[in-house]
Amino acid sequence: DGGGVGWASVVRRAPAEPPPAHPPPSRHRNAEGGSTKRTGAGAGGGATDDSTVRALVAKREQARFSRDFDAADRLREQLAKLGVTLDDQAKTWRAADGRSGSITQVNVSEIHAQKAAKSGAASLDDAEINRLVREREQARYTSDYKTADRLRDHLERHGVSLDVKEAKWLAADGRWGQIPPVNISAAHAQKAARAGAPRLSEDEVQRILVQREQARARRDYKTADVLRDQLEKHGVYLDSKENKWQGPDGASGAIGVLPETQAEAASKGSLASPPSLAAFSILWREVLHRLLEEGEEGEEGE
Repeated sequence: DGGGVGWASVVRRAPAEPPPAHPPPSRHRNAEGGSTKRTGAGAGGGATDDSTVRALVAKREQARFSRDFDAADRLREQLAKLGVTLDDQAKTWRAADGRSGSITQVNVSEIHAQKAAKSGAASLDDAEINRLVREREQARYTSDYKTADRLRDHLERHGVSLDVKEAKWLAADGRWGQIPPVNISAAHAQKAARAGAPRLSEDEVQRILVQREQARARRDYKTADVLRDQLEKHGVYLDSKENKWQGPDGASGAIGVLPETQAEAASKGSLASPPSLAAFSILWREVLHRLLEEGEEGEEGE
């Protein structure tokens, strides 16, 4: 039997193949069976997030608006290396991994403001910016777009841009603020002032305000509205939040409250028309003077 050697002992085994020096590159498969590659990897190997893509896309749009087509082409190539393609006609961008987004419209106001700031334009303080922004919103409300454009251009020349969509203003130095809602009374008054409406003296303004407060005290809101409109037609508007009136020439004052005796008389409808050209402070002095006179007469009678 061959010295106890079985038949299996003479079977030669095939030599094992040495492992390859470099394993073949593996390719992931997507759900449809196609190969995928890593998308959004920059030179550093880190993934590119949506905010980076949007920033590059916005920068390219600004370059195109400024007709800097060389810079726009370089940014397109940079996006392509990140696996992002642009569709200018559809205004969209798409990454190879399926992510997508819209190509937002250029904020022309911001570009003009930044250009002015780089040229060394003088900056405005917050109070002046807010005043100009309010006036612009009021001009837009009354469809005075010529004035609105003039005010916007003035802001941009001082490095301040407007974002109507976000309802805020932004200065080149990083300051920002909200675009406030429109004061309708101010909008009508300023439109009348721009149209050359005749001015009222402060005494005339106060006289009308007294009449309006009396009408409100007796709940005659129709008359109160007529008087408010009369003020607006002469360029004077009311700010109920600040409880003051503002004239076109910079004059302003508080919207006073009627003395209790006059308010009560007005509510009963027994108050005669107010003294002409009298301010609220004068009315107060008259009331006090009358009280003092009554007191003196009482002492004499005793």
